[in-house]
Formats: sequence, C-alpha cells, structure tokens
Amino acid sequence: MTHQKTVIKREECNLKRTARKIFVVLLLFMLTVGLVACNAEKTQGNNNTKNTNGANNDAQVIIKIADNLPKTHLISTLGTLPWIDRIEELGKGKIKVEYYPAEQLGKASSLLDIVKNKVADIALIGPQWIGDVMPLSSVSGNPGLVKDAVSGSRAFNKLVQEDLYELEFKPNKIKPLWAATTNPYQIVNSKHPVEAIKDFKGLKIRTADGLQEKIMHSWGVTAVTIPGPEMYTAWDRGTVDGTLLSLFSWPAYQLDSIAKYATVNASLSAFGLTFSVNEQVWNSWPKDVQDAVWLASQEIVDKFGNGVVEHENELMKEYVETSHVEFYTLPEDELQEWNNELQPFNKKWAEDLDAKGSPGTKILEKFKQYNEEFSN
Repeated sequence: MTHQKTVIKREECNLKRTARKIFVVLLLFMLTVGLVACNAEKTQGNNNTKNTNGANNDAQVIIKIADNLPKTHLISTLGTLPWIDRIEELGKGKIKVEYYPAEQLGKASSLLDIVKNKVADIALIGPQWIGDVMPLSSVSGNPGLVKDAVSGSRAFNKLVQEDLYELEFKPNKIKPLWAATTNPYQIVNSKHPVEAIKDFKGLKIRTADGLQEKIMHSWGVTAVTIPGPEMYTAWDRGTVDGTLLSLFSWPAYQLDSIAKYATVNASLSAFGLTFSVNEQVWNSWPKDVQDAVWLASQEIVDKFGNGVVEHENELMKEYVETSHVEFYTLPEDELQEWNNELQPFNKKWAEDLDAKGSPGTKILEKFKQYNEEFSN
C-alpha cells in the first residue's frame, strides 16, 4: 500500500513537471509570435514612410499655391499661370496644382505666415510688403538699380538663391523657388508733366513702401500709402494725384482712364517678387516632384522678364493710340540728376541695416553687381 502511494505521488510530480514545461514552451512561443508581429508592423510602417516621401511613390501630389492678385493681373498671366501649367506638364499626371488667387487664403502681408503655417504649400511673397521681416530682400525695390525686367529678374533670382536664402528665407522655414522683378517704376500723375525733381513738389503721390515714401517726402511730395486695389478710387476722389508704378501694372488698375502724364525711362523703384515653398513640405515631396517644380521655376524667370518687356512695349503702342496719356522721355542729363539724388537713399538704407547687424551694404553691392552682369 505504501509502495502504491509512493508511485502515485511520483507520477503526480512527473505530470506537474511536464505541465510546467508545456506552459513555458507555450509562453515562449507566444512571446516569439508577438515579437515577430511587432517587427513586421514596424517594417511595414517604415516601408510606408519611405513610399510616402520617396521617389518611387506613385500617388498624386497636390500642391496648393496662393497669392493676392486677380488672375487677370500680368504677374498672373505672364508668370503664375504659365508656371503652374508647366509644373503640371512636367509632373505628367503626378502633380495637381490647386491655385488660390485674389486673397482667397489671405492678404499680401499675411502670405508668408500662410506658407509657414502650411495653409498653402507655396505663395507669392513680396519682400517689400513685409520689409520688417525680410528687409534685405526688399533691396529689389531700391531706386536706380533695375534696368529692365529681364536683367532685373535674373539678378534678383540669383541674389535670392545665392545670397538671401541663408539670411532671410531659411530662418523663415521657406525655400525660394523663383524670383523676378518688374520693369522700373515711373512717375504717373494727372496734374502736370514731372520733368525735373522740382516738379514733384506739391503732388499727392501714392507710395507702396517706406523707402518710396522717404524719397517722395524729400522731393516735396505728400506721400499716401494706399493698397493697389484702392488706388483708382483714391485717385478719382482726389486723395492722390498719381502714383509710382510700372506700365506693366496699369491694366489691373485701369490707369489709362485716369492718368494724364507718365515718364518712360525713370528708375524710381521696382517690385521684386518671389514664389516660395514651405521647406518641410518641399522635403516631403518625392524627388521627381521636386525636380519638376524646380525646373518649371527656373524656366519661368526669363519667360516672365521677357514677357513683361514685350507686353509693356505693346501697351505703350496701344495707349499712345487709344488714350489721352502723354508719355515722355527724360533727357539724359536730367535722368542722371535723378539717379544721383536717389543714391544717398540706397546708401542710407544699407547703413541702417548694417547698424542692426544685417549685411545691408554687402547685399546692395551684390544686387548692383548682378544687375550690371545681366545688363551687358
């Protein structure tokens, strides 16, 4: 009897040991399966990330582009719209652009923030609109530097890509895609021909930025800051007598119906524009998308500049025939006097930035150099 009990106990112990072994084996098996599954999910996740950002991703990329101008503005018809068409053409169906013109996503002064906050991927950013944020880049609006839209656009694009990117674009987390300028601004008014600096005195002139305002004040003008879309109404009501503007922009503001006198060879300022992309968004695009956008951007610089010059020549012929505007050329000696009077403003602009720790003089000299380089 005692022997039987001993045998039974021994068998019970063996069964318990066997059960424990089976339990341990099952536990190890379950842990192994779990680890394999986790690794598989992690690997799949990494592959998905690579497909999202890599060049082999075939998903269509939607790019949102915003500006403050109507589609009929010549910056749009000669620059933005053909550039968008070219991006989609080079994308071969992989890129779709959603275009938001005419302040649909925000006013001119807010377009930088719109890109930084990814409300749009790309936006038209005019440094002269935000001179407190991008003061060096507003050099494109300094007087007496831009000869025409072709050389000016090449010069400003080079300055932006080679000199200003690290200084003002990268700190704002944006990448400039292309930059350009208009033809030089002229003095346009409805009171009398301005054939000498003394003729400015007493006029009320609409100005677009602080430097223009300083110049006009020094020449005896009452400078009035008014947004472009409000210019015609202000002029019609007598709030202003005229403006500083290139012929390029006349159609957008119907100036041919209200202006009476305009110079054709002054260089009172110019407007510099950039289309810039959120840098994080840019880095998320597949390389083939980046390549398409970049190629289209570099192609449009010359097309835009040449388009501006050609269009202004056509507009001049049209207005001479159909409007009552008197266009006149400043004599060479008078033009030189104007340019001599303007240079101290450029020097002061640069020195003020130097004093704040920004390389104002260096950027001014670089822009002069590039304009001369592309004018020859």
